[in-house]
Amino acid sequence: MKIAIIGAGPRGILVTSQLINQFKHNTTQIEPLEISIFDPYGIGGRVWKANQWPGLIMNTPADQITLFTDQSVQLSSPVFDGPSLFEWSKSKPANDFLVHHHYHSDTIRDAKNLRTNDYPPRVLFGAYIQWFYEQLLAELPFNVKVNFHETMVYDLTVNADNSIKLVTESDNFIFDKVVMSLGQQSNYLNQEEQQLISFSQDHNLSYIPPITPGDADLSKIPANENVIIRGLGLSFFDYVSELTIGRGGKFMRMDGQRLVYQPSGKEPHILAGSKRGLPYYPKAISQKGYGERFTPIFLTAENIQQSLVNQKLPFDKFIFLLRSDIELMYYSLVISEKYPNKSVSEFKAEFITTDNRQELLNRFGISNQDTFIWDLVLDPTINFNHEDFVQYQNDLINWLDQTTSDANMGSKTGPLTSSLELLRDFRDIIRNLVNQNMFTNNEYYHEFLNQFNSNNNFLAVGAPALRTSQLSALIRAGIVTIMGPNLEINPKNGEFFVSSKKFPQDEFKASTLVEARVPKADINHTHNPLLENLLENQLIQPATIDIDNESVSILAVDVERKTDQVISPQSTLENIFIWGLTLEGIRWSTTTSPRPGVNDPNLQTADFIAAKLLNLPTIKSPELQ
Repeated sequence: MKIAIIGAGPRGILVTSQLINQFKHNTTQIEPLEISIFDPYGIGGRVWKANQWPGLIMNTPADQITLFTDQSVQLSSPVFDGPSLFEWSKSKPANDFLVHHHYHSDTIRDAKNLRTNDYPPRVLFGAYIQWFYEQLLAELPFNVKVNFHETMVYDLTVNADNSIKLVTESDNFIFDKVVMSLGQQSNYLNQEEQQLISFSQDHNLSYIPPITPGDADLSKIPANENVIIRGLGLSFFDYVSELTIGRGGKFMRMDGQRLVYQPSGKEPHILAGSKRGLPYYPKAISQKGYGERFTPIFLTAENIQQSLVNQKLPFDKFIFLLRSDIELMYYSLVISEKYPNKSVSEFKAEFITTDNRQELLNRFGISNQDTFIWDLVLDPTINFNHEDFVQYQNDLINWLDQTTSDANMGSKTGPLTSSLELLRDFRDIIRNLVNQNMFTNNEYYHEFLNQFNSNNNFLAVGAPALRTSQLSALIRAGIVTIMGPNLEINPKNGEFFVSSKKFPQDEFKASTLVEARVPKADINHTHNPLLENLLENQLIQPATIDIDNESVSILAVDVERKTDQVISPQSTLENIFIWGLTLEGIRWSTTTSPRPGVNDPNLQTADFIAAKLLNLPTIKSPELQ
């Protein structure tokens, strides 16, 4: 059997691993298995490539990243156990691998000094993926062959005999089955982006559209001049890091406390903003052990089942259960920290049963300052000074310092960021609700995909606390200025002008504009040549849902929900699978890395797809991602 895997990022390599594992233990090994992997960026894929600046870090602690399966994972094949990224990084095989493959001395040093809860360099995860792949090749069972082609697949067609032809730049290949794990893709520019790039070309300006930050060339951005960055999410911190410490600047602690920035003189002046006007909440320093996650008290299977109406979970009930767990965690930690004479266990018991939470808070003497107010958590600028641009910077610094201080207390100690951490702990619960189609189509599209996803990103997908601490220092040093809510870009008079609707009188100009966001998966606007050709040849189609008697696209590629087999306009293509980011909308939170000890859905999905490819029995009801 010949199987092609398109994409050599973590998911593509996971499928490779599980194919080998399944073949070795669950087949007679009589029929040869040939696996061919395709990726123009090499093993590790685009995001984790080796030739990127080593200062770009991951958004997951080192001990919560793995490519190996373990006893917690539901599998139809034996466990293929091995070290997490953290365990590997500290080992002699890791050092030997990094030295032998000529990795930068900074990366080798970072690997040796890595701590369990550090956020490792992305290039180090890429090295881990490459090492893992080499281990697979070194231990191939009889009758298995693995080929790697460092090239892009441009087209795919299904022949009359159901074999599949792949077309690259220079070759054609024939396979029995194909798995697409494409990762982050490029999209065609929207109308505004096209206008901005045309304006930049007409006036000799620089415009960087939405791309992976590691692919951006920032070398032409001049020092000491304004540069506009639109977006305050994860890509924003990547760009800021490259334009500051990437240019020789240094962070230091004054008296062992507050972080300060020492410029190199090569930095530009960064003018940044977004619709919200402030960055995502920082991630708390991890205090969790192997496989440790908080168990919900409100968002339980029993409570979900009891809340169903016509076999659907009302969205407002979902939000109530989720928020209740978050509030309970918050108040439990606040009481432990600030109210030592009050009993946490008594508060928990009463909080779970009471219909009047405000009365409970009053009785326990919880001050207004310590009350969890959702409107304020979702929009901290409510308490900011919106009349004065300079004061806004001061208010933002105070908010950054407060939330960073809370995050530095740890993910089981800091009241605010530990409670928001539950949004990550509950990902599999939420993912299961999506996979089981537990919301009405209307609420799923309007409430979940739009408002909930936006709020979840703001509350739970932020940068590590280190980055928000650095941002505070950069604002104080005058390197970064945050423009305020509702950023506005106005190309005029041969330059880019930036302001905020809150402070329209404070307008600045620049010759460089950077879009600090990665293109989201959108099959309707994809610029990936393979997906474009598959759409044109009607081998794939956009996933849709019916809302008010209309078919509405949800941007994902359509697949069989229980198997990830591609659905064409004519039929299900049983020999073609796709998973990962291109299914965002059908699946939820598809960007997460595999985590050890938690029955990780990435590992389940790889095992499930491998078994299907080899026509072997699969586990029942896998949690696909």
